Formats: sequence, structure tokens, C-alpha cells
Amino acid sequence: MALVSGHPKSRLMKGFTSLGPYIRQEQCSDNHFFFDCLAVCINMQPSPELREFWGWWIDLEADEDRYTYTYHIGKFDKTGQWTQQDITEEAVLEKLESSLRAFFPRLDAYIVSLDMTLAPADSFKDEPFILTVR
Repeated sequence: MALVSGHPKSRLMKGFTSLGPYIRQEQCSDNHFFFDCLAVCINMQPSPELREFWGWWIDLEADEDRYTYTYHIGKFDKTGQWTQQDITEEAVLEKLESSLRAFFPRLDAYIVSLDMTLAPADSFKDEPFILTVR
């Protein structure tokens, strides 16, 4: 199936999967792709399936001539749900920023290889970490 961008979804999913363990295929749909990263474990005491994490997630939308993104930082809870939260602990923020900045150039390079551009969604402020140069 070709998407709005004209690229087959199977090719896109293969390319996104090659970027690392970030794509969540079950949360993707026709022109929407979901990536996340569980960057910092909040508490190591519970069994692995009940642990909570600080991390980030990206929603990527395919348009005719570009892909747009929003990203969020917050908590991945023991039910497997993301909740956007302000994080004040500096060490946690540094880890989130570092992992997001490590992933983003790979995502951008892949999008460029498709002869497309990657930009923040029109309504997105690209904060707290500015990822693209305007």
C-alpha cells in the first residue's frame, strides 16, 4: 500500500525498524508512525513487566511533501501507557535529551533518503529540546 507520500508502507516500516528499537508497529496506522524510548527506569524493584520509565515518544505524520513530528517527554507506566509530564530532575532530562538527539538525526537522514523533509508539526513548539534548525 502506498501512502500519501507515495512510498510503500512496507518499505517505510522496514526503514523505520532499521533505525533502532524505537518504532511501535502496533501503534502505527496509514500515515501515522509512533516511536518511543524508555530511557530511564524509575524503580528497579518491580518485576520487568511492571516497571515504569521516564522517556520520550514521537508521533510522525506523512504528508504529500514532508513528514511532520511532535515529540513528548513523560512517564511510561506499568500499564504500558504514556503520560506527558514535566521532568525536573536534571540527570533524567539529560538522558532523555541525549537519547532523543541520538535518534533524531537517523530519523531525519532516513526521511531525506526518501526525498522528503522532516519538520515540526505546524502547531508544535519543538520544546523542551529544539531538534530542527529553522
